[in-house]
Amino acid sequence: MPFGPRSPWFFCLFAKLENAMKNQQTIRSFEYKNDYLYIIIRQAPEQGPKAYVYCCGINIARFDPICWGKAGICSNPAFKGLQLLRADVSAFALKLGLQPKNAAQIPCGPLSPRKGNGWYRENALLIVEASPKAVQKILEFSVRDLIQTVLAVCAPDEKLPPRLPDPPRLQKYLESLRVKNYKEMAPPPIARKQDQEKD
Repeated sequence: MPFGPRSPWFFCLFAKLENAMKNQQTIRSFEYKNDYLYIIIRQAPEQGPKAYVYCCGINIARFDPICWGKAGICSNPAFKGLQLLRADVSAFALKLGLQPKNAAQIPCGPLSPRKGNGWYRENALLIVEASPKAVQKILEFSVRDLIQTVLAVCAPDEKLPPRLPDPPRLQKYLESLRVKNYKEMAPPPIARKQDQEKD
């Protein structure tokens, strides 16, 4: 059977391509990324029409020149800030009337930088019944919450401006807080009282 514009096979193939194009969905992604951190909130239509996967990570090595020696032994303010962020985001989402859910089964790896080279990430969070406007609010809240949590320990006199800087400007701001020769300039580690009494 000939294959051409008048062939039934041609029309069948054209119909399949047309249906496939109609079924394609634009996946929305809200992102804030620089060399210090990333927040990625990507639409997940397979989880529901208003579902988004939330991924976050931080580069601890980048924060070392700001935070070195500012906390107790075996305590890292940047890593602690990342751990607290997920709980803070869940609480904020609930205030917006949304439903945050644990989504450890959904890998953030394909959406985020690889682990290593100072990068750490938390397990994914699923946020359902969310509008794009609400997701944008969560994105901005996340960046501000993470940075303020870290700076509260590492640079308590520093405050973010009322309007959140874009990713390059935030990176430049954080770089301005770096301490040269930070390992030599850092105060002695803060030991627990019981450890001090042993000396």
